Amino acid sequence: MDEGRFERYDRYERCLVEVLDLLGLAPPPAPSGDERNSRQARRNWQCQVAMMIMRETVPQQTEELFEPLIRAAVYEPDPSHTQRHIRPALAAFGRRRVQTRLLEYLRTGTKYEIIGAADAWYCSYLRVAGSDGKDDPCTDLRNDFQKTGLHIFLTNEDLGVRCRIISLLDLRADKNPPELRPLASEVLRIARAHPDDTIVAQIRSAA
Repeated sequence: MDEGRFERYDRYERCLVEVLDLLGLAPPPAPSGDERNSRQARRNWQCQVAMMIMRETVPQQTEELFEPLIRAAVYEPDPSHTQRHIRPALAAFGRRRVQTRLLEYLRTGTKYEIIGAADAWYCSYLRVAGSDGKDDPCTDLRNDFQKTGLHIFLTNEDLGVRCRIISLLDLRADKNPPELRPLASEVLRIARAHPDDTIVAQIRSAA
């Protein structure tokens, strides 16, 4: 059994149950016994619950829901499903608050949290009816993400972290402020020389 994967599943499921409780929703029967070791059984349950959450109207500014929703987004194992948690978070709390919390995960999280927060960051630019996302481009936070992402790539050698982070960075010199250009250049140099093709494949065009 992949302990890393199932540990993440445990944390993710605790977040899902907490969000359901706060929304007053009853979860479907969860896998038990031997099914707890079945990736497919657990993912089926997780996807059912995530869809329940996305379809539910999250009350505006309900404070106790904020952290569980963000944690669920960070611990979602499948990045293609992360938006199921980011959408209600954006609708209830707005892009700025969501992105500010994701930046904290990026700066202080474990490797799984960094990857999950990066997935969630990508989804945080979705347009969601009822949120402030369409009104606040959060340009300053986008710049903070670029700076944070460059530092993460240069200081964290985990392949999964580097692959996910570099896919979100803009490494073109003219798109970075002067103080970040040396960092972007170093990231580009490392990526081009990296022995793993997945890193090389993620490089964006750079001047």
